Formats: sequence, C-alpha cells, structure tokens
Amino acid sequence: MGNMPDTTLPSVGVILPAGGKGLRAGSAEPKQFLQLLPGRPVLAYAVEAFSRMDCVKSIALVLPRERMHSFTALAQAFPKVKLVEGGPERWVSVRNGFQVLDPKLRYVLVHDVARPFVSEAVIRRCLEAVAPDACVIAALPASDTVKEVSDGLVSRTLDRGRLILVQTPQVFPRTVLESVYSRTWSGDIPTDEAMMAEQAGCEVRWVLGSDANRKITGAADLAWAEWVAGRLDRGETLPDA
Repeated sequence: MGNMPDTTLPSVGVILPAGGKGLRAGSAEPKQFLQLLPGRPVLAYAVEAFSRMDCVKSIALVLPRERMHSFTALAQAFPKVKLVEGGPERWVSVRNGFQVLDPKLRYVLVHDVARPFVSEAVIRRCLEAVAPDACVIAALPASDTVKEVSDGLVSRTLDRGRLILVQTPQVFPRTVLESVYSRTWSGDIPTDEAMMAEQAGCEVRWVLGSDANRKITGAADLAWAEWVAGRLDRGETLPDA
C-alpha cells in the first residue's frame, strides 16, 4: 500500500478477543500471552497486523480483568488499541469489544489472537467481499477426508468438496451484530459470531484464508509459531498469503 491511504477498503473497527483460558498448548500460561520471541507475546502479532492498515480505525483488545494492567504499554505503543475487559464466554467478550467501537463504523471485524500470522492479503480479501447485507469469513477448503462419527463408529463420509475449515478474520455489518446482540440466546452457545449471524438469517460469504493463518491450539502449533516468529524476525516472509 505504500504511504498512501487505501481508499478502496471500507473503514472498520476490529475486535481481538484474548480472554480465553487457552491452556492446551502445554503451558500453565494461556497461549495468547506466551512469548514467541522475547517481549513479543502471541497477541501482539495480531495487534501489529491490524494497526498497520489505514482502513482499521479502532482496535478493541479484550482481556481478562487481571491482565488489563499488563498491556497498558502495548496500548500506548499502538494508539488505535483500546483495552476492554472480557466476559465469561467468548461471545460476551466480543460483545464487550463491540460496545466500545465507534458506532459510525459500518463494519466490524473479529479475529482470534491465537492466529498470530494473519496476512494483509487475507484481511483485504475479507474486506473486499463484505457488503451491507452480507458477512464474510476466511476459510480453507477441506483437504483431508472428513467422516461423521457416533459412539466410536464411523457413520458416514462427508463430501469434502462441500466443506470448508473456518478461520478468522470474520467481518460483519455493524447492523448485523447489533441485531445478534439484541437477541436472547438459549441452548448451545454459538462457537463464533458467523454462527450467530447464520442463525439470525444473515448471508455469510467465505473467502480464501491462509495456511499460515493457523490457530495455536496444542504444543506442536506453539513450536511451529515460534519457528515462524523467528523467520519473520530475520526478515523472511511467509510462504503463503
């Protein structure tokens, strides 16, 4: 993009939920707070990625109450960032972030900080596809054979040509999230905001994500992320956008 503002993308507010327990990476520390390099926690990579983009006007970094004081320096270093206290469930944390964004912003983007290496190319694809009546998610086509199981037995093999593996970013018209959060939710808690939008009747589009936009879940993912962080620190680029 150079130094010129990119006027082709809509202005957007970003919510980065970072309030989860995230202990499956094999550490007593939640994964989003682990340092991939000295002084570089996992969540900092997403903050930096979105801060660099002119179309991003505000970033709500949603944290557990006990972590708020730990990231005041990060918020000072990145003026777009507002620190927000999270809630008991992910969707509540995202709603808390939503409530502090400028209501004049027509679009809101949600991204999991456990995906630290989101590229500008993926972000752009999401923002280019969003519309006033449609949400957008990043995803990858399913490459493995996928089977449905029950009680230890395979029930059927699914058509992987009709399946995608969902990532973030996910981008929403502000009006859709306003509608979603005004509803009373009962039963199973939605796993992401796109599921909430689906249930509210909103069209959900998908665009190509990235292999590098991998979620840190287990210890192997963490080792991979440390390797990638080292490559980036040496000035190398990721193999895919």
